Amino acid sequence: MVDAILYLKTNLADNFAVYFIPLYILGGRPAAILSAQLLGHKIFLLLPVVVLMDTLQIPLFYHLYDTVSDRLFIKKFYQKSEKREERFRHSKFLRRLQLLGTPGVITITMLPLKGCGMWSGVLLSKLLKLPKQISYPLMIAGSVLGCVILLGAGEAIIRLVSSLLMNS
Repeated sequence: MVDAILYLKTNLADNFAVYFIPLYILGGRPAAILSAQLLGHKIFLLLPVVVLMDTLQIPLFYHLYDTVSDRLFIKKFYQKSEKREERFRHSKFLRRLQLLGTPGVITITMLPLKGCGMWSGVLLSKLLKLPKQISYPLMIAGSVLGCVILLGAGEAIIRLVSSLLMNS
């Protein structure tokens, strides 16, 4: 395992965009941040890149949410997403977040869990009928807080592994 980590560090650490952007797209914020941090990239580089990538998603998700209607392929996709949205609307988790109101948008956007993130933040903003002028800053704040949580977790992992390696 240590050999694999060292191999990745020596061969991929210099090519930040080669692995970071695909990991972000496929694995989301947690996979991208934790892998980049474990490969030795600095926090002051990771945080702005991830927040920028999260911020770029917001208008895309609003656009998709607002304009999905006419095409047959999109109708099928939309029907599936409507079923998911319907399950999401009736979930206890969403009801609790709706009770929180605008802090719920920050909370659901910052959580590093599957099913939470920018898409869920846009959906919750729509359900709460928040204007975009309010929901954008809330989701960006959630992104920043989520990155800080992940960076802290990554730092804890690095310290734990290094202390385990020092003791063995």
